[in-house]
Amino acid sequence: MKTISITCSAMMLCTSAFAGIDLSIEKDVIEIGVTATVTDNTYLYIGGDSNEWLGIGVGYHKFVNSNWKLASYYEFSLEDDWLMGELAGVDGVKTKTHLVDLSAIRFFDGYSTKFGVTSEFVRNGFTWMTVDDANKYSAYFAAAKYLQHVYVIGKFEFHYAEDKSDMVDFNQGTANEWELSIGTMRPIWHIYPYARVSAFSPNGTYYGMDEIDYSWTVGGQVSF
Repeated sequence: MKTISITCSAMMLCTSAFAGIDLSIEKDVIEIGVTATVTDNTYLYIGGDSNEWLGIGVGYHKFVNSNWKLASYYEFSLEDDWLMGELAGVDGVKTKTHLVDLSAIRFFDGYSTKFGVTSEFVRNGFTWMTVDDANKYSAYFAAAKYLQHVYVIGKFEFHYAEDKSDMVDFNQGTANEWELSIGTMRPIWHIYPYARVSAFSPNGTYYGMDEIDYSWTVGGQVSF
């Protein structure tokens, strides 16, 4: 299950803008993304992974004052529809996703908090049968603590999915997600390494999942 590529990124939390390359490994999936500033308040993201996912996004963020920053992000992505390949033996079907993330960050002395909402509209390319079609929504809250050389981020997110496919009651349900990240505030050979662990817990069944999924991610961001 793909998540927002740069949601709760520490570099986006504690700086006004970030441009660089991000390489991460989650279980057996390798993802690489490039973030480039377009103006003082806008940035462009392009990324892909070893599961043949490709996404492009544009974001906007603005400091309202010294304590508050508002942000918005839109991403369009394509991914091979593994459900059609495994269930129907049909290859080449692409799943399209439109994602919107709206958030606000409150800065304090030595830490910050972030809360936001997302809307994600998932559609596959088949015409006579739809499998991976759903409207997905979430609300999240994150808190970041900045130490002298490292940061720690805790995040909670509530997920809700509404099935729009021909598979009755398949792509729907609610779930809770907990996430913990740690990384460096200063570069090591121009690289900001980080690590993240998460637990995704469906409330009954969510999007075909009925068991808790634990995952880990290690990576690094190279600024330029």
